[in-house]
Amino acid sequence: MDVVVIFIKVLLGLAALLFLGVLFFSFLKYLKKTYFPNWKFPDYFSVGYAEYLYKKYIKKSV
Repeated sequence: MDVVVIFIKVLLGLAALLFLGVLFFSFLKYLKKTYFPNWKFPDYFSVGYAEYLYKKYIKKSV
């Protein structure tokens, strides 16, 4: 029974972290729309940036 309780606590903790992450990024999007409509937030997770990192670091070592 203790294993089930620990598993449920871990799942609830992960759900809470995801929920807080969604709230945080929603707040950032609200700030951008309201106060900084022309300012570009850096898009670190874009496909172009991932390709750049791949070519810069991974392709060199292969």
